[in-house]
Amino acid sequence: MKTWKKMKKFVTNEEEKMVDFIRRICIVLALATFLGLLFIGASLTSYAESKIEGKVPEELIEALIWPTVGEITDTYGTRWGNHFGIDIAAPEGTTVVTVADGTVSRSYYSDTYGNVVFIEHENGLETVYAHLHERHVEEGEVISEGDKLGTVGTTGRSSGNHLHFEVHHGNWNIEKSESIDPFLVLSKEQEYMFASLGEESPYGQDWQDREIASVMSSKQLNDRENELEEESVQVIVSAGDTLWAIASKFDVSVDQLKEWNDLSSDVIKVNEVLDIYHSTHTHVIQSGETLTSIARNYGVSADAIIELNNLVTDLIVPGQTIVIN
Repeated sequence: MKTWKKMKKFVTNEEEKMVDFIRRICIVLALATFLGLLFIGASLTSYAESKIEGKVPEELIEALIWPTVGEITDTYGTRWGNHFGIDIAAPEGTTVVTVADGTVSRSYYSDTYGNVVFIEHENGLETVYAHLHERHVEEGEVISEGDKLGTVGTTGRSSGNHLHFEVHHGNWNIEKSESIDPFLVLSKEQEYMFASLGEESPYGQDWQDREIASVMSSKQLNDRENELEEESVQVIVSAGDTLWAIASKFDVSVDQLKEWNDLSSDVIKVNEVLDIYHSTHTHVIQSGETLTSIARNYGVSADAIIELNNLVTDLIVPGQTIVIN
């Protein structure tokens, strides 16, 4: 009986030792796996950083407008590193624009990309706009920042309406070895953003209810202001006229009148000719505002604002900058 108890105790001890040994092995394997994942993660990060290091000029970092209005559904580097762009989901027919001045290098139908447009830019980048419903540009066509090149669709190898957008520093190639993360060059400033980034975006989640919100980039806004400022009128001073009265009539300031006409005082003479330039006012859309309410506040018509800003519809979004007059 004592012998049996000793044997049982011996077997129990051996089992405990074996369980403890297996437990130790599992802990070692778990630690090894964790360290391996850390090493792989660090290697991938180093690889990604090495890919872009020195490729993107500093002046292009977060400097470009967005190509469309929508929701980001996939980012660069997913799918085991085989996704070379970002995906922006949007309703079919949503406008897609070029992110910078350039020339259309390709415009065709691909089994994978579907309707796709490639644009070579003057800044050394080439961008790709894939799965389009329609293409509105042809190869060799010169287009400017913000020009419409097509509409969102789900052509080619696609599971739903979205724009697949790629950026390459240099020319696109089949290996996509020159690809970079589009987030590196797409601006985070509201006035540059055509696309929504989700609930925290200034555009919220109501993009699905919009046809298209045309948002001016800073470059477009400056171009528009420069264009307007070139327009001027000449006024001949009549008896009884004052600088204040003329300024009020043309909705400009006295200081502007003096600056435009090199006047050192408020004194003007009869028959003196004054140059008056078009006064440009801009407005940043606030939450809850409509085009009608803005037009009413500035004493202009909503149609005039639509025409002046080349808007497709009267739909506007918070953070959007528009020219009033």
